[in-house]
This record gives sequence, C-alpha cells and structure tokens, in this order.
Amino acid sequence: AFKVFLEEKVDVAVVEVGLGGSYDSTNVINLPKVCAVASLGYDHTDILGTTIKEIAWYKAGIFKPGVPAFTLPQKVEGLEVIRDRAKELNVSSIMISPDSSSYTGTIWELGIAGSH
Repeated sequence: AFKVFLEEKVDVAVVEVGLGGSYDSTNVINLPKVCAVASLGYDHTDILGTTIKEIAWYKAGIFKPGVPAFTLPQKVEGLEVIRDRAKELNVSSIMISPDSSSYTGTIWELGIAGSH
C-alpha cells in the first residue's frame, strides 16, 4: 500500500494498523500527523498479552515523539497505561475522545475539498 501511496503522490492517508502498536508494520511511518488507539479488546492475546494493561501497553506503542495522540474512552486500567505510555514516548498531547453517545443528533457533512 505504501508503494502505491508514493507512486500516486497521495496527500493524506488514514492507515489502520494490523496487529497494533509496538509490533505493527505501520511503524515505518516515522512522523505521522496523529496516532490513535481505538477500543481495547482481547485480540492477538498470544502476542500482545492476556490483560487489558498488557494489550494497552503494546497498542500505545504506535505513539510517536512529538506527535499528538488520542484514544477512545477505555476501562480505567487500560487508560492509565495509555497515558503512561504516551508520557514515556513523549507525545505532544494525549486526548480522550468523547463517547459516541455525545454525538446524538449531530449532523455530519463529510467530504474532501477539491477536484476528484
């Protein structure tokens, strides 16, 4: 995918991780505009660990120094690890996104400006 992005001179790409965090192939992106950790769950437990704390530690490994980061609302133990890891990795800021229920009734206009 990255080869195609370069060939096509893509301005912006939203790249979702596979395994996530420290072990993810997307770590080849040295200076992203933003990094995020979505909902923590018990996936890849054979690699990432069997507790939310362990999984959160690896997932937050996607954070980069000087790059803003955000996450969704998490269980307390996962959120604590994400905040600690953000500090350890020197992110420029860490933000907790509002719960999706706060968007009820919001009308979103999506689109990309410019000629396509």
